[in-house]
Amino acid sequence: MMYMMSVPFVIFATFSVLLAHLLSASPPPGFEKVDREFTISTLVAQMKYDLPSFSVKPGEKIKILFKNPDDLPHNLILCKPAKGNRDDKGKEVADAVLKLGEKGVEMNWVPEGHPRIIAQTDMVNPKGEETLYLEVPKKVGPYPYVCTFPGHAQMMNGVMIVANNLSPIVNLKYELFHGNWSKLPNWDELEANHSGMIEDGFFTISKANRKDGFGFSFTGDFEIEKSGSYEFFLTSDDGSDLRINDQLVVNNDGVHGNKRVSGKIKLETGKHTIKVGYFEKGGGESLYVGWKGPGFKETSLSKGGNKGSVKAPPEPIPVMPLPGEAVMYRNFIDRAGPRAIGVGYDEGLNLAFDANQMRLAILWRGEFMDGGRHWTGRGQGFQPPAGEEAFYFPNGDAFANLKKSDDPWPDPEERSSLVRFRGYHLNQRQQPTFRYSIGASFFEDFCQPTKTEKGNWSLVRRIEIKRNGEDLTDLYLRVGVGAQELDDKYLLSDSMECMIKRGAKPILVRKSGHSRADGDLRIPLSADENLIHIVYSWP
Repeated sequence: MMYMMSVPFVIFATFSVLLAHLLSASPPPGFEKVDREFTISTLVAQMKYDLPSFSVKPGEKIKILFKNPDDLPHNLILCKPAKGNRDDKGKEVADAVLKLGEKGVEMNWVPEGHPRIIAQTDMVNPKGEETLYLEVPKKVGPYPYVCTFPGHAQMMNGVMIVANNLSPIVNLKYELFHGNWSKLPNWDELEANHSGMIEDGFFTISKANRKDGFGFSFTGDFEIEKSGSYEFFLTSDDGSDLRINDQLVVNNDGVHGNKRVSGKIKLETGKHTIKVGYFEKGGGESLYVGWKGPGFKETSLSKGGNKGSVKAPPEPIPVMPLPGEAVMYRNFIDRAGPRAIGVGYDEGLNLAFDANQMRLAILWRGEFMDGGRHWTGRGQGFQPPAGEEAFYFPNGDAFANLKKSDDPWPDPEERSSLVRFRGYHLNQRQQPTFRYSIGASFFEDFCQPTKTEKGNWSLVRRIEIKRNGEDLTDLYLRVGVGAQELDDKYLLSDSMECMIKRGAKPILVRKSGHSRADGDLRIPLSADENLIHIVYSWP
C-alpha cells in the first residue's frame, strides 16, 4: 500500500519491494545508518537532473534525497537494466506511461507494477523534495533513473552504476576533439566533435572514434575526506596533463611513447574539481590516471592504459655520425615501429623510416639516438629520438589505392599489404636509398640535407619510380596531414613546411566529410611523372 502525504515524506525500497512510510524525519528500520548518501536535484528550466550518474556497490544501503527547485513537477523512477540495451535510459518505463492514456493523471504518471521499476518517488511538486532509502541490487550493471512526466524522459535521465570497483570521480564528462597536435591545445578554444558522460567515473579513451589525431578533455568532481598531501599520476602516449581546481599538478605534455609523470598537491576536506587533457598524434595510444593520499596506496582512476613505472634510465650511449658521413640505427624507434631504420646525418638532421609501412615516420634536429636502452641489458622497448623539434608523420601506409582522390585514407596495417620492402643501399657517405616495390613497379627513396638560402638546413627527398608496365592509376602518396596551403608550399600540422618541386600536381583534401581525409596532402601517381621531389623545412 502507498500512502501519500505532503512533503517531505520518505520512501523505502529493496530490489523487489517498494514500501511507503509515513516518516517525516526518521529513516525506516535497518536504515538508521547508510553506506552512502546522494542528493539529486532538478536544474531549473533545463529539464535535467544535476547528478547524471553515480556509482554504488552491490548490497549497499543508500539514501537518495530528491529535490525539485524547478517550476514544474518531476519525479525520479529507478529502473532495472534493460535487457540487451545498456543505453535504454529508462525509455521503456517512460513509454509505458504514455500508454496509460487518461489513467496517467490518476496514476500520477507512474506505471505501477511495471517489472523494471525498483524504486520511485511521487510526482514532486515545485520546491518540494522526497527521500528514497534503497538496498542496492546484487547484480552489477547500469540502473537508469528517469522522470516519467510526459515529454521529460528524453532529457531528464541518469544512471546508477552498480559495480564492485568504484571510482571516487563523479559527474565525469568528456569532450572528444579531432586534430593533429604536437602539444596539448587550449580545449576551450576548440569545438568538440562529440561529448558525453562517463557513467562509471573512470577515465578512458575508449570512446575515441579514430586511431590517430584525436584528443580528450575530461572534467569531474571528487570529495576529500581527509586533508593532506595527495599525489596524482599520469602515464600516457602521447601527451597529457592533470589539473586540480584549475591548478596544474601533472604535466606530461608532448609527443612521446608511454611516459609516466606524477605531481603532488595539498588538498583540504571537501569537494574538488579534476581536469585531465590528453591527445594522440599517431602510433600507439594509452592513458592511465592514478592517485594516492593519506591512508591509501596508489589507486587507478582509469580503465585501460598502462600504469608504467619510473625506473632509473640506462647509462646513455650517444649514437653519432662520423664527420662527413651518416650513421644508421636499426631498432625499435618510438613512433616509427619495430622495423624502424634511423638515419643520422652529419649536418644535424635526422630521420626514421618505417620499413613496415614504407613511410617517412619522423624528422628531427640535433642529437640522433641514445643507444643505452637497446645496447645494454635485455634491450627491450621503443626508444624515442634524442634530439629536438621532432616532426611525426601520420601512422599508416604511405601509399594507398583510392577510387577518388578525397576518399578516406585506409586504416593502418601492421605491415603494408600493398608495398614490399626491398632493402637499401649506401652511397660513399653512408647515406641510404630505401627500395620498395608495388607490383612490378620499383621505387628508390633517397633523402639528403641541403642548405637553404637563409643558411638553415632542410631535407630533400627524391623518389624515383620505375613503372615497368605497372598501372599506378589509382595510387596516391600521402605527404602529410593537417596541411595548409601557403604561397609556394604547404604547412603540415603547423610545424613543418613542405615544398613539392617535382611530381604530379598535389591534392589538398579540404572538405570531404571524412575525418581520415580532410587536411591530407596527396600526390597522385597516375601521371607519367617518374620523379617526386619534396623539400622539408622547419618554419
